[in-house]
Amino acid sequence: MEAAPSPCGPFVVAVKQIKEPNDVKRFHASTAYNQLIDWLKALNASVISKPNSTECHQSEVVTKVLEFIANISKLVDENPPVEGSHRFGNPAFRAFHEKLTQNAAELHKPFISPEEAIPELVPYILDSFGNPIRIDYGTGHELHFVIWMYCLHALGLFKPEDYTALVVRVFNQYLKLCRKVQQTYGQEPAGSRGVWCLDDHQFIPFIWGAAQLRDHPDIPPSTVTNKSLVERYADEYLYMACIAYINRVKTGPFFEHSPDLYNISGVPVWEKINNGMLRKYHDDVLAKYPIMQHVLFGTLFAFH
Repeated sequence: MEAAPSPCGPFVVAVKQIKEPNDVKRFHASTAYNQLIDWLKALNASVISKPNSTECHQSEVVTKVLEFIANISKLVDENPPVEGSHRFGNPAFRAFHEKLTQNAAELHKPFISPEEAIPELVPYILDSFGNPIRIDYGTGHELHFVIWMYCLHALGLFKPEDYTALVVRVFNQYLKLCRKVQQTYGQEPAGSRGVWCLDDHQFIPFIWGAAQLRDHPDIPPSTVTNKSLVERYADEYLYMACIAYINRVKTGPFFEHSPDLYNISGVPVWEKINNGMLRKYHDDVLAKYPIMQHVLFGTLFAFH
């Protein structure tokens, strides 16, 4: 995927534009859909057979984005959960989200140019950590962070040489922060998430995580059923980190609480899983109106 030209504006506040189920089909035929798929595939290709610790180019912008994520993490620390029993998540999440709303524009300033683009970018970040009314988090929120990264690419702030770091550094730190938020505030899975779904909260790390494990001589897909091996490799591979997190927050046999992932572990090679996950992402996320109706569009990620 070639480096994007830097738009000069005018920028707009990103808003929802998918109003009915037929709009999802229109989205699939749009430039925006192709841009998103190309972005997912470009980042996927950048981490094939590369662990999280791989040496890679880390630009000044990537470093500042990592600081940006660290600053959001501090907002979690400053807004601890309130004591007591809460049926649907801890209401302190709303205090965290309000602080994020108040500070999001300022937090963008060290690395966004032109600054006029910031109002368009802020809504993506505000939705990247969950919904403050429902106190939930799911694949639609995760998607907004990926679109936010794409928007920075569209501004010309990320170059192809940054792609590996965007996955193993930036997205990895975003995932860690999401888990911190989930554990701190007891976020519910967004939507109706049953036992037959891939995961309660995430999807994209299973795509890029499978890419990381392609052609690995010592980690076959069946490794995910071995808890000790999963923990051993969790720091190095996004896929294993997801499985390790599932094992920590769910009880019972793996094949019972995560049957989809258990069945996928029977596929003989990671390349087949990687390609299958990309197709499954279209079917399970990008083709689902209940998710796509919340997706935001502006000028950097435009749907006409």
